[in-house]
Order: sequence, then structure tokens, then C-alpha cells
Amino acid sequence: MVAVTRYAFFDLDNTLVDQNRALQEWAEHFVADRRIDPAAVDYLAVKSSTATTWTEYAEGFKRHFQLPDSVEQLVRDVTETYPRYFMLEDAVANGLRQLRTEGWLLAIITNGATAMQNAKIDHVGLRHLVDGVFVSETEGVRKPDRAIFQRAADHLRVELNRRTGWMVGDSLDADIAGGIAAGLRTIWLPGGRELRVADPQPDNLCNSVADAIKLLAGL
Repeated sequence: MVAVTRYAFFDLDNTLVDQNRALQEWAEHFVADRRIDPAAVDYLAVKSSTATTWTEYAEGFKRHFQLPDSVEQLVRDVTETYPRYFMLEDAVANGLRQLRTEGWLLAIITNGATAMQNAKIDHVGLRHLVDGVFVSETEGVRKPDRAIFQRAADHLRVELNRRTGWMVGDSLDADIAGGIAAGLRTIWLPGGRELRVADPQPDNLCNSVADAIKLLAGL
């Protein structure tokens, strides 16, 4: 019997690591250090989800809070300190190790800036737990575009198909729609959100990435 190589692609933010918690902690420290109104924490959290670049993000809160720092200084502050607030849960790390021990090939596919995403990955020690990392800025293509999934598959020397491949993530638009378009089975991490009829329909829902890993390990 020919051995079948199973593989899984994982999103990074709010999938393998808790971006919301890290952003909250970073914002709290940033606001305290600069003695800004504590209400600014919520502003920073919202702004992070609407700005398209870190420069735009820094420009926004520099202007809003009339900070003396230059935009360049603020960008450096964010990019150098924010990744330090990320953590990798032991259950997730151990689960990834277990999958690889069982012969799974694993890769991270994440949308974002190369330096920032790599800093998060290296800070929490994820790079040595997977077989490849694919960041949209580096690849020049973003999820849900099939091309970034194809590059990950080519790197792992596997074919995109539902029989052996999975995509795990929290974004219906990027991860689930992208995984479906790439011909993969999918696991969605809803984070308390409801799945609507019009949404891309995942194959499975899990409350956490640790649960998703357990599901894969049980196949």
C-alpha cells in the first residue's frame, strides 16, 4: 500500500496565536508608557483592523493623540515591541509536534507584512514546528488567492486536494473561502461568530486551534 502524505495549512493571527490578546496587552503598555488616556487602548485596537499598513496605523494614532514621535519612530516602536506580546500555548505546540510525528506536513500561510509576521513566528518558536512559512507580502499574493496555497503545496511537494489537504483558520473570507478555492477541506475557528447561509461553508468548526489539531490527529 502506498503511504498517503497528509498535510495542513494554518493561518497565524487568531489561529495559531491570539492576536487580539497580544494587541490588547501591547496597547495597554503603549498607552501607559506615554501617559495617554486609557480609552486610547480601544482606539488602537479598532485602528489596527482598519489600517492597511503599519505606517498608516502610526500616522493615525500620531494624529489622533498629537504625539511628538515621528511616524517612523512609532512604526519602529510597534514593529519591535508588538510581536513580544504573542504567546504560543503548550497545547498548540505539542499538537503540532504530534502531527509531524504522525507524518503530517505543516505550513503557515498568513496575510501581512513580512517583518511583522516573521517576528511573531520567531518570537513564539513556531518556525521549527512547521515545514514552511508563507507570508503574503513576501509571496506577492494574499489569501484567498489560490496562488499562495499552490506555492505552499509546491514547497511541501504535495498536490492541492480534499483527500489529503486541510486549511485551518479564523477568517471565512481569507482562510475558508481560500481553502475551498484551493480544493482543500477546511476547519473554521469562529471565535463566537455565527455561520450564515451566505458564508463560505467550512467542513468543520472548532472552538480552538488546539481542538482543530486534535481533530486532524484523530483522522
